[in-house]
Order: sequence, then C-alpha cells, then structure tokens
Amino acid sequence: MIDENYKEIISDINKLLNKICDDGRMKYHILPVVKISVEMAKELNADEQVVEIAAYLHDVTRILGNKETHHITGAKYARDFLKKYAFDNKKIELIEKCIRNHRGSTKNDRKTIEEKIIATADAISHIEYPIPLFYTWYGKRKAKLEEGATEIKSKLQRSWNKIEFEYKKDEIKEKYNYLMEVLSNNE
Repeated sequence: MIDENYKEIISDINKLLNKICDDGRMKYHILPVVKISVEMAKELNADEQVVEIAAYLHDVTRILGNKETHHITGAKYARDFLKKYAFDNKKIELIEKCIRNHRGSTKNDRKTIEEKIIATADAISHIEYPIPLFYTWYGKRKAKLEEGATEIKSKLQRSWNKIEFEYKKDEIKEKYNYLMEVLSNNE
C-alpha cells in the first residue's frame, strides 16, 4: 500500500525534475532508470520506495551542473529534500547510499540490494537508451567521429562493468555487443 506521504514525495520530485530537466534527459535517462529500478525491486524483493526515490534523484545535482561529484552532492541533496517529509530515516540513509554508490567511474562497494539495483539500472539505461550519449558527444561537444565513438564506447564499457546482476547482462548482451561493434567500426 502506498501512503499519501509517499505519493506527495514522488509528486514533488517530478515537479522538481520537470523544472530542472530537459525532456530528453527525463525521457531517455531518468524515467528508464526509474522503470528498470522498480521492476528489479519487485523481482528481487527490495524496498520499492527506496529504489524509486533513489532512481528519480540519482542524477539531480548532475542536472544542476555538478558532473564530477554529483553522486556525493546528490546524496546530500536527497537527504535534505526528504527531511521535509515525515519519511523514515533508515530509508533516507539507504537512498543516500544508493545515490552515493551508483556511479561507475568511481570505486564503490555496493552492499545492499537497493544500491546494486540503482547502479545496474543506471548502467542499463545507457545501453538501452544510448541516444543521450550520442547527442552529448556529437551534438553538444561537436566531436569528430572517431573521438565520439571512443568516448561513447568507453562509457558503455564502464556501464557494462557496473551491472551487478548477471541475468540483467544476459537480457541486454545482444544490444550491448551490437553497440560496441558499431562503435568499434568508427574508431
């Protein structure tokens, strides 16, 4: 059963993200991470509320401009955001851990199932929805073909490596291999 407080939190998070996010980031990254996370939480009997909130907020400070340490500042942001509600402190702490440990380019020790789910869902979204990666490198950064291919391939490899569940790798292996092949032909 979903309580009214939880519904309010999700509603307020969506209002926040709609203010600070462009449609592409919501459509091709945030919402897929949420969808994948919630599905995995159900499959693996994890805390669905923790996973859903962490999925929505995992990149919040990256969106606000903090690329390098967004996993750290995002965890603090989430804590401060959630303190305004009568939300369980243990769940807030777990949400912080999920956000702090979701990043693939830093060494993280993911201990809980929820942390592993958020990292995995974030990684899968890059493989399932690679359009933002191509837009970033070729649209925003105006990279040459080879440079963009090398950078996108590197990001996808890091994403692949942070997937914590073999069954999820099995589900997307064909798509991952295809993307890597296409990108290797353009280096």
